[in-house]
Amino acid sequence: MIFSSNNEQKKTEIDREGEKNGKKFPLLPSETRMKRECRSIFMLGRPGCGKSELYRRLAPRLKEEGLAQEFVRVDDFPKLWNIFVNDRKYKRCRPTEDGGYKVIDPKVWDDILKEVNRDIKKLDKEGRMIFIEFSRSSYIHSLKNFARKVLAKSLIVYIDCSFETCWRRNVRRHEAALAAGVDDHLVSQEEMEETYLHDDKDDLLKFAGETKMPIVVVNTDYEGTAHYKGIIEEITKAIRNFGREG
Repeated sequence: MIFSSNNEQKKTEIDREGEKNGKKFPLLPSETRMKRECRSIFMLGRPGCGKSELYRRLAPRLKEEGLAQEFVRVDDFPKLWNIFVNDRKYKRCRPTEDGGYKVIDPKVWDDILKEVNRDIKKLDKEGRMIFIEFSRSSYIHSLKNFARKVLAKSLIVYIDCSFETCWRRNVRRHEAALAAGVDDHLVSQEEMEETYLHDDKDDLLKFAGETKMPIVVVNTDYEGTAHYKGIIEEITKAIRNFGREG
C-alpha cells in the first residue's frame, strides 16, 4: 500500500470512481459500453497456464476477422527480471537455490503494473490490440493499478489451469531451454507456491459483473493443443460482441 504524508491511504482512480457510484467498483455508463471497442486483452493466469500459446494462436485469428491489424504484447516478467538483475543487495528480490528468483518486497508487484499501465497508454491506438500478461494471487487488487480508460477498452481472459500442471510446464520449459543453450529464467518453486498457489478467481468474476467488464474464462489444463480451437472461437466471439448491450 502507498500512504500519503498525512497517513491517509491514496486511492486509485478506480477506487474514487467507485465511491461516486456508491459501489466497491465503478460501473461503466451504458452509453460508453455501447460505443467502446476492445483495444486490450488482459491474459491472466499462473505462470505456465498457456498465455504465450494463446497469444500465438489468437492474434492471427483476430487479424483474419478484421478485429485488429497489429498486435503488441506487454508482459510484466521482463520488468520483474530487470528489477532482480539490478538488485545487487537483494533488497527487493533474491535468487533461489533452483535458479529462480523470490520477490521479498511486495511493493514490486504494484510498481511493475503501474509501469505496464503507462506503457499501455502510450501504445494505445486504433487498429492495435494490446495483450497484457501477468500472474498474481489477487487480480482484483492488481487491476486497480490500471486507469479506468484502459479497463473500459479491455477484455479479461482468465486462463484456468491447475497449479500442478503449471509447475510441470514451467520446469519442462526451463529444462528444454537450458538443453538448447538458451538463457532462461525459472519462476522458482518457492515463488510459485507462495504467490501463485491460490488466486481470487471467484472475486474476479464478481468484479467483472459489477464493473460490466467483459470476461472469458478458459481451461487449458490439458496436454496437447487441440483444446485451443474452442478457446480461440470463444474469445474471438467475445471481442466481436464487445461493447454491445444484452
